[in-house]
Order: sequence, then C-alpha cells, then structure tokens
Amino acid sequence: MSSSRVKRLKTFVLMLLMMLVVLGFSQYRHILFCELVPYSSFHKLSDNIYVSPHIPTEHYFRIKLMLHVADRRISRFWGEKKGNARIIICSQAREYEKYCHSRDGAGCSLGTIYGNSFIVLSYQDMTTDVAAHEMCHIELFERLGWKSTTFDIPQWFNEGLSMMLDHRFVRATDSISRYEQYLKAWQLRTVPPARRLTLTEISSLKGFFDGDERHVALAYLTAATEVSFWMKNVGRQGLAQFLKKIESGAGFEAYLQTELEMTADSPGPRPVSPIRELEKQRPGG
Repeated sequence: MSSSRVKRLKTFVLMLLMMLVVLGFSQYRHILFCELVPYSSFHKLSDNIYVSPHIPTEHYFRIKLMLHVADRRISRFWGEKKGNARIIICSQAREYEKYCHSRDGAGCSLGTIYGNSFIVLSYQDMTTDVAAHEMCHIELFERLGWKSTTFDIPQWFNEGLSMMLDHRFVRATDSISRYEQYLKAWQLRTVPPARRLTLTEISSLKGFFDGDERHVALAYLTAATEVSFWMKNVGRQGLAQFLKKIESGAGFEAYLQTELEMTADSPGPRPVSPIRELEKQRPGG
C-alpha cells in the first residue's frame, strides 16, 4: 500500500474516531457530568449526596429526612437496600437538564453499562415518594444489571414496580388494598370513550414517555395496576424468585410463570388481570 493511501486511511480513521467521540458526548454527556459532580460547585452533603450550591443550608435537614424515609421504604420492600447510587439534587432547571438529560419530571435514575448509578432530583419537586420511586429503579438495576434492565425488562414493569413505593396515586401500603385502589383509579380514568393503553404500547421507554402529560399519567397508572395485581398474587417471595430466574437467563416470560407457580394452590377460579384482558381485546392481542 502506497504511503499516500496509508495517510488517507489514517486520516479517515481519525475523523471517524472524532465523530464517534462527538456523538458519544452529545448522547451521554449527562453521565460524564454525574461522574464529575464531586469536582463541581455542588456541595457534598454526605457520602454519596450532592446538592446544588443554590439550595440554602437550612434546607439540608429536610433533604436528609426525605432520603432517610425513602431508604426505609426501600429496605422494607426489598428486604435489604443494595443500591448505592450517587444522588444529585438540583435547584435550577438548567442543572436538572444537565445531569438528567431531560427537562421533564421530578427525578430520574441512570444506570451505566459499567455498573455506576445515579439519581437526579429536582429540589422544588422533591418528595419522599419521588426519591423512593427512583431508588426502586436503582434496586432493580443493582440486582439485574444494565443488560437485563435495558433489554429484558419492559418499561411498564420497571415503572410499575417503582410505583409500589410511590404513594402519589394511592396511599395503601398492603398489596391487596394497593391493587384495589389502583384498579379503581384506572377504571375512573379510562371510562369510555377515554383512551386505554395496553402493556405492549408502554413496553419501551419511548412508548411509555413519548406523549403528553395525560398519556404519561395513564402509562404510570396502567403499569401500577398490572404490577400491583401481580404483587398481590406473588408477594415479595415471588418477586425474589422472578428476579432469580431473570439472573439465571430466563426471559420475561418468567413473570407469568412465577405468578402461576405462586397461585397454583389457591382455591377457586384464577384471578384475571383487567390490563391483560385489554391486551387480548385489541387487534392482534
């Protein structure tokens, strides 16, 4: 190969690498900012908590209290807290967008392919419910890893599970009452001719969040109704068994398989999920 051709090839490879770096930074720069927050102007509140310099110090106690209560919810639900995400609390919209890569919502959770995780919260909208919701995402991520939570777990399950620790829709804490209240709220919101969403429609991140506020609220309610139905049947023991199956290489079909196993000895007719019935009623369902 002539020296001119070698030079052109090197130039092409260099340009390609530069393009990949630029594209990667534009797509994942928020992850880099989260990694570098210890070196920013954010104040370190405790081991893994960083707060915006625009948040007054007299508010720090309130922040610690909310996170402590959220931690306790996580421990009660999961049995133990495995997540150790870096928590970044923003005061301004531009800060939230910088670290979360979005202007929407009160909080977001980020899990990386190399195992690090982050929770970004907007201080103005921060509550124990928001914190517990995002922490639950991290718990699932810690147990299953990036690949499974990204490719094997549908978005409706990820969000529905987090709604089990989020009391913004319903206040009940026991599984049966929680399902009954979610079902009632879902029925009221979807009285015909109101739109209903199938699980297939909200399986992807885009399908779940790509819509107006009514779409997203209904997506959350649909997911919570289905997952609360499942949790009512399988309990925390069933959740642990399901996660073990996923870790062992099973696909998401283990979701229904676990429910069948946990309810095999239940007397009377098998309960029916109204959300799954809706799926059957749609063309192609």
